[in-house]
Amino acid sequence: MRKSEFLTELDTRELLGSKYAQWLQRFGYYSEILGCELWMEIGFICDYESTPLFKSSSKRAGGIHDYLCRKNSKPVVSKKVAALVYAEAQKLRDRMVVKGKCKRAWRSVVCWIKTSAVRIVPSSYYFHKFTVEATLEEISGKLCK
Repeated sequence: MRKSEFLTELDTRELLGSKYAQWLQRFGYYSEILGCELWMEIGFICDYESTPLFKSSSKRAGGIHDYLCRKNSKPVVSKKVAALVYAEAQKLRDRMVVKGKCKRAWRSVVCWIKTSAVRIVPSSYYFHKFTVEATLEEISGKLCK
Protein backbone atom coordinates (compact mmCIF):
# COMPACT_ATOMS: atom_id res chain seq x y z
CA MET A 1 0.00 0.00 0.00
CA ARG A 2 1.31 3.46 -0.93
CA LYS A 3 2.12 5.74 2.00
CA SER A 4 1.25 9.42 2.24
CA GLU A 5 3.89 11.71 0.77
CA PHE A 6 4.53 15.26 -0.33
CA LEU A 7 5.06 15.05 -4.09
CA THR A 8 6.61 18.49 -4.57
CA GLU A 9 8.16 21.26 -2.54
CA LEU A 10 5.95 24.05 -1.27
CA ASP A 11 6.63 27.34 -3.04
CA THR A 12 4.40 30.22 -1.97
CA ARG A 13 4.45 33.96 -1.46
CA GLU A 14 2.77 35.91 1.28
CA LEU A 15 0.14 38.31 -0.01
CA LEU A 16 0.98 41.68 1.49
CA GLY A 17 -1.62 43.23 3.72
CA SER A 18 -3.34 39.92 4.38
CA LYS A 19 -2.95 36.65 6.24
CA TYR A 20 -3.02 34.72 2.97
CA ALA A 21 -0.44 33.13 0.70
CA GLN A 22 -0.50 32.13 -2.95
CA TRP A 23 0.99 29.03 -4.57
CA LEU A 24 3.78 29.86 -7.04
CA GLN A 25 4.10 26.24 -8.26
CA ARG A 26 1.81 23.24 -8.40
CA PHE A 27 1.86 21.44 -5.07
CA GLY A 28 1.18 17.74 -4.87
CA TYR A 29 0.35 15.41 -2.02
CA TYR A 30 -0.54 11.73 -1.98
CA SER A 31 -3.07 10.89 0.73
CA GLU A 32 -3.13 7.34 2.02
CA ILE A 33 -6.56 8.05 3.54
CA LEU A 34 -8.02 9.14 0.20
CA GLY A 35 -5.95 6.75 -1.90
CA CYS A 36 -5.19 9.45 -4.46
CA GLU A 37 -2.99 12.40 -5.33
CA LEU A 38 -4.13 15.95 -4.60
CA TRP A 39 -2.83 18.78 -6.78
CA MET A 40 -3.12 22.43 -5.89
CA GLU A 41 -2.50 24.59 -8.94
CA ILE A 42 -0.43 27.75 -9.34
CA GLY A 43 -2.40 30.68 -7.96
CA PHE A 44 -4.20 28.74 -5.21
CA ILE A 45 -4.78 31.04 -2.22
CA CYS A 46 -5.01 29.87 1.38
CA ASP A 47 -4.20 30.99 4.92
CA TYR A 48 -2.04 27.91 5.66
CA GLU A 49 -3.34 27.29 9.18
CA SER A 50 -5.43 29.67 11.18
CA THR A 51 -5.67 27.67 14.40
CA PRO A 52 -4.84 30.15 17.18
CA LEU A 53 -1.74 29.38 19.24
CA PHE A 54 -0.33 26.96 16.64
CA LYS A 55 -0.81 29.09 13.51
CA SER A 56 1.27 28.02 10.50
CA SER A 57 3.26 25.29 12.23
CA SER A 58 2.57 23.02 9.26
CA LYS A 59 1.98 25.15 6.16
CA ARG A 60 1.72 22.20 3.78
CA ALA A 61 -0.89 20.45 5.94
CA GLY A 62 -2.83 23.71 6.32
CA GLY A 63 -2.83 24.27 2.57
CA ILE A 64 -4.01 20.71 1.93
CA HIS A 65 -6.82 21.18 4.44
CA ASP A 66 -7.83 24.51 2.88
CA TYR A 67 -7.88 22.83 -0.55
CA LEU A 68 -10.10 19.98 0.67
CA CYS A 69 -12.49 22.49 2.24
CA ARG A 70 -13.20 24.07 -1.14
CA LYS A 71 -16.46 23.09 -2.78
CA ASN A 72 -14.82 21.89 -6.02
CA SER A 73 -11.67 20.18 -4.71
CA LYS A 74 -10.73 16.89 -6.35
CA PRO A 75 -11.97 14.83 -4.65
CA VAL A 76 -14.80 16.59 -2.85
CA VAL A 77 -14.80 15.32 0.74
CA SER A 78 -16.70 15.78 3.98
CA LYS A 79 -15.50 18.08 6.74
CA LYS A 80 -14.52 15.02 8.79
CA VAL A 81 -12.43 13.53 5.99
CA ALA A 82 -10.74 16.90 5.35
CA ALA A 83 -9.76 16.96 9.04
CA LEU A 84 -8.41 13.40 8.89
CA VAL A 85 -6.25 14.21 5.85
CA TYR A 86 -5.09 17.37 7.65
CA ALA A 87 -3.92 15.20 10.57
CA GLU A 88 -2.28 12.74 8.16
CA ALA A 89 -0.27 15.54 6.49
CA GLN A 90 0.75 17.04 9.86
CA LYS A 91 2.04 13.68 11.02
CA LEU A 92 3.99 13.20 7.78
CA ARG A 93 5.57 16.62 8.15
CA ASP A 94 6.47 15.90 11.77
CA ARG A 95 8.09 12.57 10.86
CA MET A 96 10.23 14.46 8.34
CA VAL A 97 11.39 17.36 10.51
CA VAL A 98 10.81 16.72 14.23
CA LYS A 99 13.61 14.97 16.11
CA GLY A 100 13.45 13.51 19.60
CA LYS A 101 10.76 11.60 21.50
CA CYS A 102 9.65 14.55 23.63
CA LYS A 103 9.30 16.88 20.66
CA ARG A 104 7.39 14.23 18.70
CA ALA A 105 5.09 13.61 21.67
CA TRP A 106 4.42 17.35 21.92
CA ARG A 107 3.75 17.55 18.16
CA SER A 108 1.23 14.68 18.52
CA VAL A 109 -0.65 16.75 21.09
CA VAL A 110 -0.50 19.82 18.83
CA CYS A 111 -1.78 17.76 15.89
CA TRP A 112 -4.69 16.48 17.96
CA ILE A 113 -5.57 20.02 19.11
CA LYS A 114 -5.42 21.49 15.60
CA THR A 115 -7.38 18.63 14.05
CA SER A 116 -10.02 18.88 16.79
CA ALA A 117 -10.25 22.63 16.23
CA VAL A 118 -11.02 22.32 12.52
CA ARG A 119 -13.67 19.72 13.30
CA ILE A 120 -15.54 21.88 15.83
CA VAL A 121 -15.49 25.22 13.96
CA PRO A 122 -18.96 25.66 12.43
CA SER A 123 -19.07 24.54 8.80
CA SER A 124 -20.87 27.72 7.81
CA TYR A 125 -17.71 29.71 8.53
CA TYR A 126 -15.47 28.18 5.86
CA PHE A 127 -16.37 24.66 4.68
CA HIS A 128 -17.40 24.45 1.00
CA LYS A 129 -17.82 28.22 0.95
CA PHE A 130 -15.24 28.95 -1.78
CA THR A 131 -13.99 27.38 -4.98
CA VAL A 132 -10.42 26.22 -5.49
CA GLU A 133 -9.99 29.19 -7.86
CA ALA A 134 -11.29 31.79 -5.35
CA THR A 135 -9.49 35.12 -5.41
CA LEU A 136 -8.07 36.97 -2.43
CA GLU A 137 -10.92 39.47 -2.72
CA GLU A 138 -13.53 36.71 -2.60
CA ILE A 139 -11.96 34.94 0.38
CA SER A 140 -11.11 37.96 2.48
CA GLY A 141 -14.36 39.74 1.64
CA LYS A 142 -16.68 36.88 2.62
CA LEU A 143 -14.81 35.97 5.78
CA CYS A 144 -14.80 39.57 7.01
CA LYS A 145 -18.59 40.03 6.69
